[in-house]
Amino acid sequence: SGLGVDFRKRFWMKLDLDRQESGRSELALGGTLDLGMPAGSPTKANLAGTLVVQNLESRFLLSGTLVANGRAECGRCLEEFEIQWDVPVDLMVLRDVDTDETESETLLILQQKGEVDLRPALRECAVLGYPLAVVCQADCRGLCPDCGIDRNRGTCDCEEQDVDPRWEGLPG
Repeated sequence: SGLGVDFRKRFWMKLDLDRQESGRSELALGGTLDLGMPAGSPTKANLAGTLVVQNLESRFLLSGTLVANGRAECGRCLEEFEIQWDVPVDLMVLRDVDTDETESETLLILQQKGEVDLRPALRECAVLGYPLAVVCQADCRGLCPDCGIDRNRGTCDCEEQDVDPRWEGLPG
């Protein structure tokens, strides 16, 4: 991968509430997640990076940006390619359920002690961080709308239409 993140390393995607030091620390995370995204999007993604953890006794705040990669389909030429994207993470683990923090915009996990499985929350962050329109390369030429040839691999004899087809029925 281009950002120096080694996705082959396997880390836990858990936060141990009982062993987490007070104050600010870092938590290295990584591994593979099933994303459950629609066809053409990655079904699985490798996720890696480090989050900042703030242990504030009754709650833990986790924030930072992880990096994900997976296989996706180009929106222009339909070829499969390796995609990498940033995954912003802003999580809160509450130990005390009787709090007004539940109205927060931050993704919330309720658990009093033990190890918190972060995978469901990280999956949600990865899906939300996934780009809306993905292309294999910025200058991808896509498919010919007439014959369907991949314009990145060859040319066709179809006429280039400069006219927007929505205007064809209007008098000239």
